[in-house]
Amino acid sequence: MGGLKEIRRRITSVSNTKQITRAMKLVSAAKLRRAQDAALNGRAYSDKLIAVVQNLLAELSEDFSHPLLEERKEVKRRLSVVISGERGLCGAYNTNVLKAIEKDVRAAKCETTFIVIGARTVSSAKRFGWDTLGAYEKLPENAAMWPIEEINQQMISGFLDEKYDEVNLFYTKFNSAISQVVTKETVLPLSRESLQTLAAAVEKDTSESKNAGMKVSPSAEQLIANLIPLVIAARLRQAGLESKASEHASRMTAMDSATKNADDLTAKLKLFYNRARQSAITTELIDIVGGAEAVK
Repeated sequence: MGGLKEIRRRITSVSNTKQITRAMKLVSAAKLRRAQDAALNGRAYSDKLIAVVQNLLAELSEDFSHPLLEERKEVKRRLSVVISGERGLCGAYNTNVLKAIEKDVRAAKCETTFIVIGARTVSSAKRFGWDTLGAYEKLPENAAMWPIEEINQQMISGFLDEKYDEVNLFYTKFNSAISQVVTKETVLPLSRESLQTLAAAVEKDTSESKNAGMKVSPSAEQLIANLIPLVIAARLRQAGLESKASEHASRMTAMDSATKNADDLTAKLKLFYNRARQSAITTELIDIVGGAEAVK
């Protein structure tokens, strides 16, 4: 009967695990709804801000320049801002971010400094010995409450001081509850071409038709100078919102799979238990019948 007791113990253990994974799935589903709404609402703000700057640039001559718009001839040093999760148990979410970073670093021909956001990336940066400018962990669930302005200032000042020739952003873009994609974006320099590409992805209207005959006060140059840091901050904030939604979606999917696997394993263990119990009963009956025959 020792074998039957062990099987019963495993069935109880798997059932308890199933209760935990099911509870985590429900919690992640509730958090996902809020995070998804925040990400979608944030997209509307970020996209509109990008479109406004693109439209203003379209009104200016090609000679207009701004320090944050100027591309460097050669990228020797760059700053990469990496966003991952605070916790595990979310499938391959954190692993995919790290794989993308490793692949990008191997392909790059320049020095890379990191700003890491999320406990998982912070621990990986320490383990792999990354050169880090800043590390942020134990952050609030709401990405809008992260120290966005502080990180944004580090990005902009590092680029303006020519410490870095390029600033990249790595995060996981939320497409749906079952689809999240690790994305790399170049946030600095904010070139005309990148703005045009971003604006074109938002809407198909031409910038000329948007601002035709419009008078801007103060001047378009002053507005653009004030709006560019806001665009960079908006993209960083949006990346955080997308990452949190992706994290909750990944955890919900992972816990759903774990719950189903627990159900399957419980069913197999119960079947094995019943077969073992039936075999034990049959063996006992054979022993009883054999003993009775021996007495005769």
